[in-house]
Amino acid sequence: MRLNLETKTKEQELIKAYLEENASEIISDKINNGTPFEKDGKTFINKKTLDGFMKYASDEARKLASKGANSACVEDKVVYGWAVHYFEENSIEGTLFNADGTEYKPAPKSAPTKVKKVEPKKTEERQPTLFDFMEPEKSEPEANGDDEDEQPSQEEIDDILAEIAEEENKKATQKRPSPFYEKYLEIEHSYPDYVIAYRLGDFYEVFGEKAVQISEECNLTLTGRDVGLENRIPMVGFPYHAAELYFNKIQRNHRLVIINSDGTLKELSKPQTAINLDTGEIYDEMTEEEMLEFDGDIEEPQDIDDEPKDLFDATAFDKTALCKLDAIFGDKLTLR
Repeated sequence: MRLNLETKTKEQELIKAYLEENASEIISDKINNGTPFEKDGKTFINKKTLDGFMKYASDEARKLASKGANSACVEDKVVYGWAVHYFEENSIEGTLFNADGTEYKPAPKSAPTKVKKVEPKKTEERQPTLFDFMEPEKSEPEANGDDEDEQPSQEEIDDILAEIAEEENKKATQKRPSPFYEKYLEIEHSYPDYVIAYRLGDFYEVFGEKAVQISEECNLTLTGRDVGLENRIPMVGFPYHAAELYFNKIQRNHRLVIINSDGTLKELSKPQTAINLDTGEIYDEMTEEEMLEFDGDIEEPQDIDDEPKDLFDATAFDKTALCKLDAIFGDKLTLR
């Protein structure tokens, strides 16, 4: 499908060619028509460009080299995977457009007003007098004057209300995970001992600590995805057309739950294995379905001794000679 993407470099032309050949209809529609995007309480149309992707890819490559390395070698398939995620992810901000098609430009922020600090006036020091050295007379305690019964001052009440308002504001502004990741966490809670593979677009993706394990076991590049939280979540992904290969690799060490793009869930158990006690060879046992398909009809080789033997044809020989032969060989020669 042809994509409305402007290319400026040879690298951008390669990315565009890959997307035009492999992107799904959903991703192609997002690239050509944009997607809704909320910002500052308003809804805009979010359109992404190849310039924006190149900056995104540079940031991802920098993360690979951030573990003390001076450089990072990134394979083509990893960069192409970044391209699919960049144009598929709704939360990544590109160029925003208003409803009338004009580009959105936020209003410049006004400079904060400076508050002049007023220093308290210094009290004038005075010379002590004779009365300052005299002990004050003890006054009798007033009735109902206990400290425990004192009411808080207005200033203390204002401080308490300010703290409560600040906590409420934090709860209101706290980020929530995206809907698909909430569903992922819900399924992961129901299957704590399983690896959850969630199909998003043209890829199956695994998140969190399980993603770190699968990355090491299946030799997949560990990256991250923005799911609406403060930090990106560790993620590994593999294309749907090669899913069976990676499912088999994952099932060597884990049980697996697959969530398809239509929301259906499929549970796959770890394949059963058996050991030949004579040779020590490990092999997969037949599943119940394979056993049902097997009819048990095995054609055994026929014993050579059971094959019919052709009888000796003696019609062409002289009868007298045959009689002598029969007398010599006895029952070892059969005539017909």
